[in-house]
Amino acid sequence: MSAVPAPRRRAARAPYVLVGPAALLIIATNLIPGLAAFYTSLRDMVFFNDRGFVGMDNYAELFGNPATWKAVGVSLQFTFAALILGVLAALVTALVINRMGGTGRLIMTLFLIPWAMSPLVVAILWKWILAPFEGGLLAGILQFIGLGPVALLSDNLGAPAALVGVAVWRTFAFGAILLLAGLAQIPADLYRAASVDGHSAWEQFLRITLPLLKPSILIVVATLTISYFNEVQVIIGLTEGGPIKGTTTLSYLLYEIGFEESNQSYGNAIAVLMFVINMLLILAYVRILGVERTKR
Repeated sequence: MSAVPAPRRRAARAPYVLVGPAALLIIATNLIPGLAAFYTSLRDMVFFNDRGFVGMDNYAELFGNPATWKAVGVSLQFTFAALILGVLAALVTALVINRMGGTGRLIMTLFLIPWAMSPLVVAILWKWILAPFEGGLLAGILQFIGLGPVALLSDNLGAPAALVGVAVWRTFAFGAILLLAGLAQIPADLYRAASVDGHSAWEQFLRITLPLLKPSILIVVATLTISYFNEVQVIIGLTEGGPIKGTTTLSYLLYEIGFEESNQSYGNAIAVLMFVINMLLILAYVRILGVERTKR
């Protein structure tokens, strides 16, 4: 049996060498902590005092708690509301910026500033903007035009709406960047051919842009879903889960139980539940938006 030439052996090892560091990083920062979280959820651990193995008791308590299901509902409502608005804003922004050339790239850089800021800083900024008392920006504007202050963050409908608005404002530019990269991969010849055939701009968008942008849209939807579903810092700084638990998501419930009450085992059970829901949502997106394989 002849020996494999050295260049071919190096070529065969190249993918593992290139992917290896990233794979090790993912294992170190995601897989190992995830397994540790699941292990902790099977024990009774409060204030880092491990009282022993309890099996599925934490999950039984979690699923039997009405607060859990209310938090799941709030999480999904917030996630899908922010997702719809965020993806639409990102798509419109990407389409406009793509037509503006160099000027558009400069504007896109400005749009990215909120995304680069700390979520907690963003929440504190918007809490000042929406403050209904003297000194709040919105209150000052309303007073200037002769209207009374509006306490959005104390209203059952206003608080979730404000939370969605702030989350979209902070993250839509990141989605727009990903969609811009997808638009750059679409050949201009397709649009020229469609124009020659008499297709309108709307028809070109539906028949060329949208289908070819589907992989990028899938990435944006998946990324923003994880961001919104796991959002906690904006909630801490803006609404603190209120009013009347109206903005208490699973992530905020995890913060309350796992960090404020230091119940690590129950908190990690919530984290495992969040992971499962995230995975189910991503699998659903792949099923709905997944790129179809070309039949040969």
